[in-house]
Amino acid sequence: RKHPTVLHRRSMMYHWNLLTISIFYGLPVVQLVVTYQTVLHQTGNEDLCYYNFLCAHPLGLLSDFNHVYSNLGYVMLGGLFMVFVWRREYMYNQQVEENPAIRMYGIPQHSGIFYAMALALIMEGLMSGCYHICPNHSNFQFDTAFMYTIAILCMLKIYQFRHPDINANAYTAFGVLAFVIFIGVLGVTNSTIPFWIFFTGCHVITCMIVSIQIYYMGRWKVNAGLFKRVWLMLYNDILSMGMGHWRALKPT
Repeated sequence: RKHPTVLHRRSMMYHWNLLTISIFYGLPVVQLVVTYQTVLHQTGNEDLCYYNFLCAHPLGLLSDFNHVYSNLGYVMLGGLFMVFVWRREYMYNQQVEENPAIRMYGIPQHSGIFYAMALALIMEGLMSGCYHICPNHSNFQFDTAFMYTIAILCMLKIYQFRHPDINANAYTAFGVLAFVIFIGVLGVTNSTIPFWIFFTGCHVITCMIVSIQIYYMGRWKVNAGLFKRVWLMLYNDILSMGMGHWRALKPT
């Protein structure tokens, strides 16, 4: 088991990495949608954005204020969740100060992924609001990028609940997230049958490799020899089943 300080540092890498990603991802998004809205007002070309005019309520420079404002709930709930996480961490640190031996026993306490989940929920509200400033086909990934982020962080946290002494590398996790978002962008820009065949194959293989990695943690290595080991395992299992069946039929 690794030292609690090492585990704590690895856990805290999640929300710092996500904060950096959010800044570099969010600023161009805000600039783009504000430019769209400005051009729409200057030219009067409402085909730039696809609004539902039956329920759109303009206010000021925003042509669809109510759909932008409705995302405020995500931001508020994300901030509230972050406060709860901070309070939980503060109370735990108070207990550790009173009795330092607590840190060496029991289940390790990690808050990094919780902070990242709260930040991802806040960013989902902001990015969804940006998407609804000027909703169109090319802006759709603004509304979904942090949905993928929340889903991956929830999966990592659920796994960490069962394996509290294991922390997935934050850089690897966000690298996988980048690949998922890249596939999502390809699905928007190049939605063809060959692409979906390729995506389905990659999805099945990825699910198989991740399942093996989780189930056989530390006993299997995901490398070039993985498929050879799977084949040998299946071959030996089939061979042993055949030998067992033959021995059952052999008279004693």
